[in-house]
Amino acid sequence: MYGWRGRIGLMVPTGNSMMEPEFHRMAPEGVTTHANRIELRDVTPDSLLAMEGDVTRCARQVATVRVGVIAFGCTSGSFVGGPGYDDRLIKRVEDETGVTATTTTTAVVRALRLLSVSRIALATPYIDEVTKLEVDYLHANGFEVTGWQGGGIVDTPDIQECPAEVSFQRARAVDSDRAEAVFISCTGFRTVENIARLEADLGKPVISSNQATFADCLRLLKVGEVAPGYGSLFERVFDAARSAGTATAAAAQAAAE
Repeated sequence: MYGWRGRIGLMVPTGNSMMEPEFHRMAPEGVTTHANRIELRDVTPDSLLAMEGDVTRCARQVATVRVGVIAFGCTSGSFVGGPGYDDRLIKRVEDETGVTATTTTTAVVRALRLLSVSRIALATPYIDEVTKLEVDYLHANGFEVTGWQGGGIVDTPDIQECPAEVSFQRARAVDSDRAEAVFISCTGFRTVENIARLEADLGKPVISSNQATFADCLRLLKVGEVAPGYGSLFERVFDAARSAGTATAAAAQAAAE
């Protein structure tokens, strides 16, 4: 049976051809990804907000694969409504399906907190209007954005066609001594093959939307392994999960005594 170790249900925007291949690259044996499309016309605030109207349909359909977790796989689509918007999307998915859910924005915030960083540099493919909304969202969650750069792209398929060198060079361009980590935003931006190289060059953690989302899905599936070479975030996620499991076991033992 495919997915014997865990199945990820992915709600991915129409036009996104990047998220599934990057998930497949990172997947350990026994973990599979099963996607359904959610309507997105273009990467503008109005279109991103309109995605919410297609959430229940998309979630209900992907849940029929008997997945163990469902991820709303769009960074901008899960921060565009401001602080707490990602939690609202999670509740809609979980109420509709009964399956534990996350969003890319939720996963990114969790990743930054696990890495214990508060100052980040931000690289995106978005138009400035969308990138500024992300800067505001990160600020509201306690992070300082030391510098940012977008790409001015509106059409989702155009983002997918950016070669990996584009996100690599943009990450290097926004980095500074003040930044404690670099975040490359957008699930359609090709990134994961260069995360380890960027960390080696910059000497600090680098996270991407797809990497953070996949890490959060593995955490929720209780899978403590990933294919090698995709950044230091996974070590922190797995360490945190092991620590939590040890603490739970110790508490159970104490209660039994």
